[in-house]
Amino acid sequence: MSSANTTLYRQVAEDIALDIEQGVYLAEQKIPSVRKLSKQLQVSISTISQAYALLEDQGLIRAKPQAGYFVRKGANDEPVAPPVSQGGQPKAVTKTELINHILEHVNVKSSVDLGCAIPDYSFLPYRSLQTHMQKVTRFNMEEVFNYQFSPGLESLRAQIALRMRDVGLRCHADDIVITQGCSEALHLCLSSATQRGDIIAVESPCYYGFLQMAKLRGLKVIEIPTDPSRGISIDALKLALDQWPIKAIMVTSRYSNPSGSSISTEKQKQLIELARQYDCQIIEDDIYGEMPLDNSMDVKAGSEPVNTVLKTHDSDDRVMYCSSYSKTVGPGLRIGWCIPGRNKALVIQAQRFSTMATSSLPQLTMASYLQNGHYDKHLRNLRQMVTGNIKLFSQAVRYYFPKGTRLSVPAGGFILWICLPEQVSSIELLHLAQAESISIVPGDIFSNSDQFKNYIRLNCATPWDDKVKDAIVKLGELAYRIMHES
Repeated sequence: MSSANTTLYRQVAEDIALDIEQGVYLAEQKIPSVRKLSKQLQVSISTISQAYALLEDQGLIRAKPQAGYFVRKGANDEPVAPPVSQGGQPKAVTKTELINHILEHVNVKSSVDLGCAIPDYSFLPYRSLQTHMQKVTRFNMEEVFNYQFSPGLESLRAQIALRMRDVGLRCHADDIVITQGCSEALHLCLSSATQRGDIIAVESPCYYGFLQMAKLRGLKVIEIPTDPSRGISIDALKLALDQWPIKAIMVTSRYSNPSGSSISTEKQKQLIELARQYDCQIIEDDIYGEMPLDNSMDVKAGSEPVNTVLKTHDSDDRVMYCSSYSKTVGPGLRIGWCIPGRNKALVIQAQRFSTMATSSLPQLTMASYLQNGHYDKHLRNLRQMVTGNIKLFSQAVRYYFPKGTRLSVPAGGFILWICLPEQVSSIELLHLAQAESISIVPGDIFSNSDQFKNYIRLNCATPWDDKVKDAIVKLGELAYRIMHES
Protein backbone atom coordinates (compact mmCIF):
# COMPACT_ATOMS: atom_id res chain seq x y z
CA MET A 1 0.00 0.00 0.00
CA SER A 2 1.26 3.48 -0.81
CA SER A 3 1.96 5.99 1.92
CA ALA A 4 -0.85 8.18 0.50
CA ASN A 5 -3.42 5.39 1.00
CA THR A 6 -2.04 4.67 4.45
CA THR A 7 -2.43 8.33 5.37
CA LEU A 8 -5.97 8.39 3.96
CA TYR A 9 -7.41 5.55 6.03
CA ARG A 10 -5.75 6.90 9.16
CA GLN A 11 -7.21 10.35 8.45
CA VAL A 12 -10.68 8.83 8.07
CA ALA A 13 -10.24 7.01 11.38
CA GLU A 14 -9.02 10.19 13.11
CA ASP A 15 -12.01 12.19 11.84
CA ILE A 16 -14.48 9.61 13.16
CA ALA A 17 -12.58 9.33 16.45
CA LEU A 18 -12.86 13.11 16.81
CA ASP A 19 -16.62 12.93 16.16
CA ILE A 20 -16.92 10.26 18.87
CA GLU A 21 -14.82 12.21 21.36
CA GLN A 22 -16.88 15.39 20.73
CA GLY A 23 -20.18 13.54 21.11
CA VAL A 24 -21.33 13.65 17.50
CA TYR A 25 -21.78 9.87 17.84
CA LEU A 26 -22.81 8.75 21.32
CA ALA A 27 -22.21 5.47 23.14
CA GLU A 28 -24.10 2.52 21.58
CA GLN A 29 -25.03 4.68 18.56
CA LYS A 30 -24.61 3.25 15.07
CA ILE A 31 -22.11 4.94 12.77
CA PRO A 32 -22.39 5.05 8.95
CA SER A 33 -21.94 1.73 7.17
CA VAL A 34 -18.77 1.02 5.24
CA ARG A 35 -20.56 1.37 1.92
CA LYS A 36 -22.38 4.59 2.90
CA LEU A 37 -19.26 6.31 4.20
CA SER A 38 -17.34 5.17 1.14
CA LYS A 39 -19.85 7.00 -1.06
CA GLN A 40 -19.95 10.09 1.18
CA LEU A 41 -16.17 10.51 1.22
CA GLN A 42 -15.64 9.18 -2.32
CA VAL A 43 -12.97 6.76 -1.21
CA SER A 44 -12.68 3.01 -1.62
CA ILE A 45 -14.51 0.48 0.53
CA SER A 46 -11.09 -0.94 1.42
CA THR A 47 -10.01 2.43 2.89
CA ILE A 48 -13.13 2.64 5.09
CA SER A 49 -12.74 -1.00 6.17
CA GLN A 50 -9.15 -0.30 7.27
CA ALA A 51 -10.25 2.84 9.11
CA TYR A 52 -12.95 0.91 10.98
CA ALA A 53 -10.49 -1.86 11.83
CA LEU A 54 -8.18 0.76 13.35
CA LEU A 55 -11.07 2.25 15.37
CA GLU A 56 -11.87 -1.25 16.65
CA ASP A 57 -8.25 -1.64 17.76
CA GLN A 58 -8.55 1.68 19.58
CA GLY A 59 -11.61 0.38 21.42
CA LEU A 60 -13.86 3.11 20.02
CA ILE A 61 -16.27 1.01 17.95
CA ARG A 62 -17.43 -2.58 17.71
CA ALA A 63 -19.09 -4.61 14.99
CA LYS A 64 -22.48 -6.28 15.50
CA PRO A 65 -23.16 -9.16 13.08
CA GLN A 66 -25.71 -8.22 10.42
CA ALA A 67 -26.18 -4.79 12.06
CA GLY A 68 -23.05 -2.70 11.35
CA TYR A 69 -20.67 -0.73 13.54
CA PHE A 70 -21.54 0.92 16.86
CA VAL A 71 -19.77 3.24 19.29
CA ARG A 72 -18.53 1.29 22.29
CA LYS A 73 -19.91 2.11 25.71
CA GLY A 74 -17.55 4.50 27.46
CA ALA A 75 -15.85 5.67 24.26
CA ASN A 76 -17.01 9.26 24.88
CA ASP A 77 -15.80 9.34 28.47
CA GLU A 78 -12.87 11.56 29.35
CA PRO A 79 -9.92 9.63 30.81
CA VAL A 80 -9.50 10.23 34.54
CA ALA A 81 -5.93 11.11 35.50
CA PRO A 82 -4.27 9.56 38.57
CA PRO A 83 -4.63 11.61 41.77
CA VAL A 84 -2.08 14.14 43.02
CA SER A 85 0.59 12.29 45.00
CA GLN A 86 1.43 12.80 48.66
CA GLY A 87 4.63 14.12 50.14
CA GLY A 88 6.63 13.00 53.15
CA GLN A 89 9.62 13.68 55.35
CA PRO A 90 13.28 13.22 54.38
CA LYS A 91 14.47 9.66 54.73
CA ALA A 92 17.13 7.31 53.47
CA VAL A 93 16.33 5.34 50.33
CA THR A 94 15.13 1.85 51.23
CA LYS A 95 13.95 0.48 47.90
CA THR A 96 17.17 -0.14 45.99
CA GLU A 97 16.97 -3.93 46.46
CA LEU A 98 13.39 -3.92 45.16
CA ILE A 99 14.40 -1.71 42.22
CA ASN A 100 17.32 -3.99 41.33
CA HIS A 101 15.16 -7.11 41.65
CA ILE A 102 12.46 -5.71 39.40
CA LEU A 103 14.93 -4.41 36.83
CA GLU A 104 16.55 -7.85 36.62
CA HIS A 105 13.16 -9.30 35.68
CA VAL A 106 12.29 -6.45 33.32
CA ASN A 107 15.52 -7.03 31.41
CA VAL A 108 14.62 -10.68 30.77
CA LYS A 109 13.65 -11.06 27.12
CA SER A 110 9.84 -11.08 26.78
CA SER A 111 7.62 -11.71 23.80
CA VAL A 112 5.91 -8.37 24.49
CA ASP A 113 8.17 -5.79 26.14
CA LEU A 114 6.12 -2.96 27.62
CA GLY A 115 8.56 -2.42 30.48
CA CYS A 116 11.77 -0.77 29.32
CA ALA A 117 11.26 2.93 28.50
CA ILE A 118 13.15 2.88 25.22
CA PRO A 119 11.79 2.98 21.67
CA ASP A 120 11.59 -0.23 19.70
CA TYR A 121 14.44 -0.77 17.25
CA SER A 122 12.05 -0.15 14.35
CA PHE A 123 11.36 3.39 15.64
CA LEU A 124 15.02 4.41 15.49
CA PRO A 125 17.06 5.78 12.55
CA TYR A 126 19.48 2.87 12.49
CA ARG A 127 20.08 2.89 8.71
CA SER A 128 21.01 6.57 8.70
CA LEU A 129 23.22 6.09 11.75
CA GLN A 130 24.92 3.16 10.06
CA THR A 131 25.76 5.39 7.09
CA HIS A 132 27.26 8.07 9.32
CA MET A 133 29.17 5.49 11.35
CA GLN A 134 30.72 4.08 8.17
CA LYS A 135 31.57 7.61 7.06
CA VAL A 136 33.41 8.56 10.25
CA THR A 137 35.26 5.25 10.45
CA ARG A 138 36.48 5.84 6.90
CA PHE A 139 37.46 9.50 7.13
CA ASN A 140 38.11 10.02 10.86
CA MET A 141 39.95 6.81 11.72
CA GLU A 142 42.54 8.50 13.93
CA GLU A 143 39.87 10.25 16.02
CA VAL A 144 37.78 7.07 16.27
CA PHE A 145 40.64 5.19 17.93
CA ASN A 146 41.74 8.07 20.13
CA TYR A 147 40.42 9.32 23.47
CA GLN A 148 37.86 12.12 23.51
CA PHE A 149 38.72 13.39 26.97
CA SER A 150 36.17 15.26 29.06
CA PRO A 151 34.34 17.50 28.21
CA GLY A 152 34.02 15.56 24.93
CA LEU A 153 34.04 16.08 21.16
CA GLU A 154 33.88 19.80 20.39
CA SER A 155 31.91 19.45 17.14
CA LEU A 156 29.21 17.45 18.96
CA ARG A 157 29.05 19.99 21.78
CA ALA A 158 28.69 22.75 19.20
CA GLN A 159 25.72 20.97 17.59
CA ILE A 160 24.05 20.51 20.97
CA ALA A 161 24.59 24.18 21.81
CA LEU A 162 22.80 25.14 18.57
CA ARG A 163 19.85 22.90 19.42
CA MET A 164 19.51 24.39 22.90
CA ARG A 165 18.33 27.60 21.22
CA ASP A 166 15.05 25.77 20.53
CA VAL A 167 14.23 26.21 24.24
CA GLY A 168 15.46 29.78 24.40
CA LEU A 169 18.81 28.89 25.93
CA ARG A 170 21.92 30.52 24.48
CA CYS A 171 24.98 28.56 25.48
CA HIS A 172 28.42 27.77 24.04
CA ALA A 173 30.06 24.43 23.27
CA ASP A 174 32.41 25.12 26.18
CA ASP A 175 29.43 25.06 28.59
CA ILE A 176 28.60 21.44 27.70
CA VAL A 177 30.04 18.14 28.97
CA ILE A 178 29.43 14.93 26.98
CA THR A 179 28.56 11.93 29.18
CA GLN A 180 27.78 8.22 29.02
CA GLY A 181 24.05 8.74 28.67
CA CYS A 182 21.81 10.93 30.79
CA SER A 183 22.36 8.74 33.87
CA GLU A 184 26.04 9.67 34.10
CA ALA A 185 25.17 13.32 33.55
CA LEU A 186 22.68 13.25 36.43
CA HIS A 187 25.05 11.36 38.71
CA LEU A 188 27.97 13.70 38.02
CA CYS A 189 25.82 16.75 38.68
CA LEU A 190 24.37 15.26 41.87
CA SER A 191 27.85 14.37 43.10
CA SER A 192 29.06 17.91 42.48
CA ALA A 193 26.17 19.47 44.41
CA THR A 194 25.87 17.24 47.49
CA GLN A 195 27.74 15.46 50.27
CA ARG A 196 26.85 12.33 52.21
CA GLY A 197 23.95 12.98 54.58
CA ASP A 198 22.48 15.87 52.56
CA ILE A 199 18.78 16.10 51.68
CA ILE A 200 17.48 16.31 48.13
CA ALA A 201 13.91 16.95 46.94
CA VAL A 202 12.31 14.91 44.15
CA GLU A 203 8.94 14.66 42.43
CA SER A 204 6.58 11.93 43.54
CA PRO A 205 6.59 9.68 41.57
CA CYS A 206 10.10 10.23 40.25
CA TYR A 207 12.45 8.42 37.90
CA TYR A 208 13.75 5.47 39.94
CA GLY A 209 17.31 6.33 38.89
CA PHE A 210 17.09 9.39 41.16
CA LEU A 211 16.54 7.05 44.11
CA GLN A 212 19.40 4.76 43.10
CA MET A 213 21.77 7.73 42.81
CA ALA A 214 20.69 9.09 46.19
CA LYS A 215 21.37 5.71 47.78
CA LEU A 216 24.86 5.54 46.25
CA ARG A 217 25.62 9.05 47.50
CA GLY A 218 24.24 8.39 51.01
CA LEU A 219 21.59 11.11 50.62
CA LYS A 220 18.15 11.47 52.16
CA VAL A 221 15.19 12.03 49.87
CA ILE A 222 12.06 14.09 50.46
CA GLU A 223 9.20 13.50 48.04
CA ILE A 224 7.15 16.52 46.96
CA PRO A 225 3.47 16.15 45.97
CA THR A 226 3.14 16.17 42.19
CA ASP A 227 0.18 16.58 39.85
CA PRO A 228 0.30 14.05 36.97
CA SER A 229 -0.46 16.86 34.49
CA ARG A 230 0.98 20.04 35.97
CA GLY A 231 4.03 18.67 37.73
CA ILE A 232 5.62 19.35 41.10
CA SER A 233 3.71 21.46 43.64
CA ILE A 234 5.52 24.76 44.14
CA ASP A 235 3.64 25.43 47.41
CA ALA A 236 4.57 22.03 48.84
CA LEU A 237 8.19 22.50 47.76
CA LYS A 238 8.30 25.87 49.54
CA LEU A 239 6.99 24.26 52.74
CA ALA A 240 9.69 21.60 52.50
CA LEU A 241 12.38 24.23 51.92
CA ASP A 242 11.12 26.12 54.98
CA GLN A 243 11.50 23.02 57.15
CA TRP A 244 14.57 21.24 55.81
CA PRO A 245 18.07 22.20 54.54
CA ILE A 246 17.53 20.87 51.03
CA LYS A 247 20.73 21.03 48.98
CA ALA A 248 19.39 20.07 45.56
CA ILE A 249 16.10 19.59 43.71
CA MET A 250 16.02 16.81 41.10
CA VAL A 251 13.18 17.40 38.69
CA THR A 252 12.03 16.67 35.14
CA SER A 253 10.74 19.84 33.52
CA ARG A 254 9.12 18.23 30.45
CA TYR A 255 7.27 14.90 30.21
CA SER A 256 8.34 13.31 33.46
CA ASN A 257 9.03 9.60 33.80
CA PRO A 258 6.67 8.00 34.78
CA SER A 259 3.75 10.45 35.11
CA GLY A 260 4.27 12.41 31.87
CA SER A 261 3.80 15.68 33.76
CA SER A 262 5.34 18.98 32.66
CA ILE A 263 6.15 22.20 34.47
CA SER A 264 4.70 25.25 32.74
CA THR A 265 6.96 28.17 31.89
CA GLU A 266 5.40 30.23 34.69
CA LYS A 267 5.99 27.46 37.25
CA GLN A 268 9.54 27.03 35.96
CA LYS A 269 10.22 30.67 36.85
CA GLN A 270 8.66 30.18 40.31
CA LEU A 271 10.84 27.13 40.93
CA ILE A 272 13.97 29.03 39.91
CA GLU A 273 13.05 31.85 42.27
CA LEU A 274 12.53 29.37 45.14
CA ALA A 275 15.94 27.82 44.49
CA ARG A 276 17.50 31.29 44.52
CA GLN A 277 15.66 32.27 47.70
CA TYR A 278 16.78 29.15 49.59
CA ASP A 279 20.18 28.91 47.86
CA CYS A 280 19.88 25.35 46.60
CA GLN A 281 20.76 23.90 43.21
CA ILE A 282 18.50 22.27 40.63
CA ILE A 283 19.37 19.18 38.62
CA GLU A 284 17.10 19.19 35.59
CA ASP A 285 16.38 16.00 33.63
CA ASP A 286 15.05 16.81 30.14
CA ILE A 287 15.59 13.44 28.48
CA TYR A 288 12.06 13.39 26.96
CA GLY A 289 12.04 17.10 26.14
CA GLU A 290 12.22 16.72 22.36
CA MET A 291 9.24 14.34 22.33
CA PRO A 292 6.07 16.47 22.50
CA LEU A 293 3.12 14.61 21.07
CA ASP A 294 1.88 15.67 17.64
CA ASN A 295 -1.11 17.92 18.42
CA SER A 296 -2.21 17.81 14.80
CA MET A 297 -3.44 14.29 15.51
CA ASP A 298 -5.80 15.68 18.19
CA VAL A 299 -4.44 13.91 21.20
CA LYS A 300 -6.11 15.37 24.27
CA ALA A 301 -3.01 16.22 26.22
CA GLY A 302 -3.02 16.87 29.94
CA SER A 303 -1.01 20.01 29.28
CA GLU A 304 0.27 21.98 26.33
CA PRO A 305 3.80 21.29 25.07
CA VAL A 306 6.34 23.36 27.01
CA ASN A 307 8.93 25.17 24.89
CA THR A 308 11.24 26.27 27.70
CA VAL A 309 13.26 24.47 30.35
CA LEU A 310 14.37 25.52 33.82
CA LYS A 311 17.83 26.34 32.49
CA THR A 312 16.20 28.89 30.15
CA HIS A 313 15.42 31.11 33.14
CA ASP A 314 18.63 30.45 35.09
CA SER A 315 20.43 33.79 35.62
CA ASP A 316 22.93 32.70 38.27
CA ASP A 317 24.08 29.26 37.04
CA ARG A 318 22.36 27.18 39.72
CA VAL A 319 20.55 24.85 37.28
CA MET A 320 22.43 21.81 35.97
CA TYR A 321 20.70 20.68 32.79
CA CYS A 322 20.95 17.01 31.69
CA SER A 323 19.70 15.14 28.63
CA SER A 324 20.67 12.51 26.05
CA TYR A 325 19.81 10.95 22.71
CA SER A 326 18.92 7.59 24.27
CA LYS A 327 15.15 8.08 23.90
CA THR A 328 15.18 9.52 20.39
CA VAL A 329 18.16 8.11 18.45
CA GLY A 330 19.59 5.04 20.14
CA PRO A 331 20.11 3.94 23.76
CA GLY A 332 23.18 1.91 22.84
CA LEU A 333 25.07 4.98 21.65
CA ARG A 334 25.21 6.22 25.27
CA ILE A 335 25.41 9.85 24.19
CA GLY A 336 24.29 12.17 26.96
CA TRP A 337 25.34 15.60 28.09
CA CYS A 338 24.99 18.17 30.82
CA ILE A 339 25.27 21.93 31.16
CA PRO A 340 26.52 22.04 34.75
CA GLY A 341 26.93 25.82 35.10
CA ARG A 342 28.98 26.83 38.13
CA ASN A 343 29.76 23.15 38.81
CA LYS A 344 31.43 22.51 35.47
CA ALA A 345 34.97 22.13 36.85
CA LEU A 346 33.77 19.67 39.52
CA VAL A 347 31.82 17.65 36.95
CA ILE A 348 34.77 17.40 34.54
CA GLN A 349 37.11 16.42 37.37
CA ALA A 350 34.73 13.70 38.58
CA GLN A 351 34.34 12.35 35.05
CA ARG A 352 38.10 12.28 34.45
CA PHE A 353 38.58 10.39 37.72
CA SER A 354 35.89 7.82 36.82
CA THR A 355 35.14 7.10 33.15
CA MET A 356 37.90 9.49 31.95
CA ALA A 357 36.42 9.74 28.45
CA THR A 358 33.23 9.00 26.55
CA SER A 359 33.51 6.56 23.63
CA SER A 360 34.77 8.31 20.49
CA LEU A 361 32.89 6.47 17.71
CA PRO A 362 29.37 7.27 18.99
CA GLN A 363 30.32 10.93 19.49
CA LEU A 364 31.70 11.27 15.97
CA THR A 365 28.70 9.42 14.53
CA MET A 366 26.19 11.61 16.40
CA ALA A 367 28.01 14.81 15.40
CA SER A 368 27.92 13.78 11.74
CA TYR A 369 24.23 12.82 12.00
CA LEU A 370 23.27 16.19 13.54
CA GLN A 371 25.37 18.21 11.10
CA ASN A 372 23.56 16.70 8.12
CA GLY A 373 20.12 17.77 9.36
CA HIS A 374 18.65 14.26 9.59
CA TYR A 375 17.62 14.51 13.22
CA ASP A 376 14.66 16.88 12.85
CA LYS A 377 13.07 14.78 10.10
CA HIS A 378 13.47 11.68 12.25
CA LEU A 379 11.93 13.47 15.26
CA ARG A 380 8.85 14.41 13.23
CA ASN A 381 8.35 10.79 12.18
CA LEU A 382 8.99 9.48 15.68
CA ARG A 383 6.53 11.92 17.26
CA GLN A 384 3.85 10.94 14.77
CA MET A 385 4.31 7.22 15.46
CA VAL A 386 4.35 7.70 19.22
CA THR A 387 1.29 9.99 19.16
CA GLY A 388 -0.71 7.34 17.36
CA ASN A 389 0.48 4.68 19.77
CA ILE A 390 -0.35 6.69 22.89
CA LYS A 391 -3.88 6.97 21.56
CA LEU A 392 -4.14 3.26 20.77
CA PHE A 393 -2.70 2.16 24.12
CA SER A 394 -4.87 4.61 26.08
CA GLN A 395 -8.08 3.49 24.40
CA ALA A 396 -7.19 -0.17 24.93
CA VAL A 397 -6.39 0.36 28.62
CA ARG A 398 -9.63 2.26 29.16
CA TYR A 399 -11.64 -0.52 27.53
CA TYR A 400 -9.94 -3.70 28.76
CA PHE A 401 -8.72 -2.75 32.26
CA PRO A 402 -10.98 -2.90 35.35
CA LYS A 403 -13.51 -0.17 36.01
CA GLY A 404 -11.95 2.58 38.10
CA THR A 405 -8.60 2.45 36.31
CA ARG A 406 -7.08 5.93 35.88
CA LEU A 407 -4.32 6.86 33.44
CA SER A 408 -2.12 9.79 32.58
CA VAL A 409 -2.82 11.97 29.55
CA PRO A 410 0.74 12.99 28.66
CA ALA A 411 1.59 15.89 26.37
CA GLY A 412 4.89 14.25 25.48
CA GLY A 413 7.15 11.26 25.92
CA PHE A 414 5.97 7.75 25.15
CA ILE A 415 4.96 6.19 28.46
CA LEU A 416 1.63 5.78 30.25
CA TRP A 417 1.25 5.97 34.03
CA ILE A 418 -1.69 3.82 35.06
CA CYS A 419 -3.47 3.77 38.43
CA LEU A 420 -5.34 0.50 38.91
CA PRO A 421 -8.05 -0.12 41.53
CA GLU A 422 -6.59 -0.34 45.05
CA GLN A 423 -7.08 -4.11 45.28
CA VAL A 424 -4.62 -4.70 42.44
CA SER A 425 -1.03 -5.20 43.56
CA SER A 426 1.29 -4.13 40.75
CA ILE A 427 3.99 -6.52 42.03
CA GLU A 428 1.55 -9.42 41.80
CA LEU A 429 0.49 -8.24 38.34
CA LEU A 430 4.17 -8.10 37.33
CA HIS A 431 4.70 -11.77 38.26
CA LEU A 432 1.51 -12.94 36.54
CA ALA A 433 2.44 -10.94 33.43
CA GLN A 434 5.93 -12.44 33.37
CA ALA A 435 4.36 -15.90 33.34
CA GLU A 436 2.58 -14.79 30.15
CA SER A 437 5.88 -13.41 28.75
CA ILE A 438 4.71 -9.80 29.10
CA SER A 439 7.05 -7.20 30.60
CA ILE A 440 5.73 -4.24 32.64
CA VAL A 441 7.16 -2.01 35.38
CA PRO A 442 5.30 -1.72 38.72
CA GLY A 443 4.80 1.66 40.34
CA ASP A 444 6.55 0.69 43.58
CA ILE A 445 10.00 1.53 42.23
CA PHE A 446 9.16 5.16 41.41
CA SER A 447 8.88 6.22 45.04
CA ASN A 448 10.58 5.66 48.37
CA SER A 449 7.11 5.36 49.93
CA ASP A 450 4.31 2.84 49.35
CA GLN A 451 1.77 5.13 47.68
CA PHE A 452 2.09 3.63 44.18
CA LYS A 453 1.56 -0.07 44.96
CA ASN A 454 -1.37 -0.27 42.51
CA TYR A 455 0.32 1.62 39.64
CA ILE A 456 2.13 0.37 36.54
CA ARG A 457 4.10 2.06 33.77
CA LEU A 458 3.72 1.01 30.12
CA ASN A 459 6.10 1.81 27.27
CA CYS A 460 4.12 2.80 24.15
CA ALA A 461 7.07 3.18 21.77
CA THR A 462 6.61 -0.25 20.28
CA PRO A 463 4.77 -1.22 17.08
CA TRP A 464 1.05 -1.68 17.65
CA ASP A 465 -0.03 -5.11 16.39
CA ASP A 466 -2.23 -8.03 17.42
CA LYS A 467 0.44 -9.31 19.80
CA VAL A 468 0.59 -6.01 21.68
CA LYS A 469 -3.19 -5.66 21.73
CA ASP A 470 -3.52 -9.21 23.09
CA ALA A 471 -0.98 -8.34 25.79
CA ILE A 472 -3.09 -5.34 26.89
CA VAL A 473 -6.18 -7.57 26.96
CA LYS A 474 -4.30 -10.15 29.03
CA LEU A 475 -3.07 -7.52 31.50
CA GLY A 476 -6.66 -6.41 31.99
CA GLU A 477 -7.75 -10.01 32.60
CA LEU A 478 -4.96 -10.53 35.13
CA ALA A 479 -5.91 -7.32 36.95
CA TYR A 480 -9.52 -8.54 37.17
CA ARG A 481 -8.28 -11.89 38.54
CA ILE A 482 -6.26 -10.17 41.29
CA MET A 483 -9.28 -8.07 42.24
CA HIS A 484 -11.55 -11.08 42.54
CA GLU A 485 -9.00 -13.06 44.56
CA SER A 486 -8.20 -10.27 47.00
